[in-house]
Amino acid sequence: MMHQSLWNQLRNAFSKKEKDNNTILTNDINDPQNKVRSKEEETSDFSQILKSQNVRVDVSASSEDELLHYLAQFACEKQSGLDEEKIYGQFLLREQQVSTNLGDGIVLPHIIDDSVKELTMLVIKLNNPIMWDDEKIDMAISLLIPKTEPNFLHVKYLASISLLLLKPNFRYALNEATSPEQITDMFINSNN
Repeated sequence: MMHQSLWNQLRNAFSKKEKDNNTILTNDINDPQNKVRSKEEETSDFSQILKSQNVRVDVSASSEDELLHYLAQFACEKQSGLDEEKIYGQFLLREQQVSTNLGDGIVLPHIIDDSVKELTMLVIKLNNPIMWDDEKIDMAISLLIPKTEPNFLHVKYLASISLLLLKPNFRYALNEATSPEQITDMFINSNN
């Protein structure tokens, strides 16, 4: 039995929220409903978990497996004390549970592990697309999540990433970005 993709789960959660509201959504910034909605949709402070050193562009990978290996290696470079094979295994296990393919060429592999010291975001932009669940992808946005993370902060970041990727203008700009600094600035300035 095929598990529902992460993206479908997130999309369903957001569309269920709007259906349950029983109100007509408008673009009127003075509408009290929209003031509440815009506050709810504010993104997290990405400057806390993403630095330009955590972004790599023009990366070569020929398969899902190779990209997950690269992410594990990159994670070990960013945080000392991580076991590359263990992190790689965690990525594989996560993909077996539910695909992290968000569509539109983006995957969101993430792990929760007791060896991860701090919540960290990594972004990989490939130089050529690869196949992932019968779709071509060229970008991975990854979260390394400590097992003992207080307040489940990673959930807010996953939601913020999902909300940003629902915006066609953000996705387009992300696809067009060519440097780690551009990608980092896009996430950090997403609340402005």
